[in-house]
Amino acid sequence: MKRENINYLVVGVFVLTMLVAFLVILYKITGRTGPTDNYYVTYSNVTGIKYGTPVLYEGFQIGQVENIVPVREPGQTRYRLALSVAKDWGIPSDSIASIVASGLLSAITIDIKEGTSQTMLVPGDMLEGREAANIFAVVNDVAGELQELSRNNLKPLITNLNYQIESLGNELRDLTTQSIRPMIDNINHKFNEQVVTDLTTLLEKLNENADRLLSLLDDKNQNNLEQFLVNMETASVALNDLLFRIEDTRAAMNEVLIDIDGLVTDNRQNFKTSINDLQKTLDTVSDNINSIVYHMEGSSRNMHELSRQLRENPGLILDSSPQPDEEGSGK
Repeated sequence: MKRENINYLVVGVFVLTMLVAFLVILYKITGRTGPTDNYYVTYSNVTGIKYGTPVLYEGFQIGQVENIVPVREPGQTRYRLALSVAKDWGIPSDSIASIVASGLLSAITIDIKEGTSQTMLVPGDMLEGREAANIFAVVNDVAGELQELSRNNLKPLITNLNYQIESLGNELRDLTTQSIRPMIDNINHKFNEQVVTDLTTLLEKLNENADRLLSLLDDKNQNNLEQFLVNMETASVALNDLLFRIEDTRAAMNEVLIDIDGLVTDNRQNFKTSINDLQKTLDTVSDNINSIVYHMEGSSRNMHELSRQLRENPGLILDSSPQPDEEGSGK
């Protein structure tokens, strides 16, 4: 009896120990490893989120979702999530809590993207939430749109295209039978009648011109052509010599012009003085031109009178006596 009590005691202790170990493991799995702070975030869709969903901070688990409370708002229903985060875990005020999944088959988590603000949230504050796109819903919507597009647009388009292609084929067949084939036959007929004849005539003329060219290029004409080429070469050499001489002449003329320019530059003052003297002389002559003309006119009259008297009496040259001046006769 005493031995059985000991066995019962051992079994009870073992069961209690396993129960405590199970509770400790369960506690560890739930993520509660110590004191926590609560923060809140709201979403319009919480698909895949439930109690115990991990809360990550830049990929590092810092807590879990404690509860989800629907909040009725005008025109929609939003869901307020309470996040239990490790106590004294600093979260900048501009951090964003996003619903993410690392893969198609991965569990949904809430990942807090660290902000850059120096101000930290205090427990009980609201985090900015960002919802993740539902890939399967998007794929389903795209599949529906593709099905609608195929039913309402692609199928009528393909049917119309087949009809148009068939109509085009019939028109091409009719065009080939009624227009292209007669046109090709007509072209062949014209080619056989005109083109071949013209080609034959052209070949005959080419043969005739070739014979004439051969007759022109006989031995005598070839000698003349060679002599002409030699003369052209000689003339080219002479022309090159003439061009060299013209270049030498141009260089000599350039040197003469440079000397003349230097001469004018060196005697510019003398030329200016001579021009000024000539200008003064012309001014003096211009001022006394009337007196000069008057005396020349008087001399001309005297010469005319002397000439007249000599014609009348040539002896005046021998018997002439001095004539009194007009001033003395006046006295």
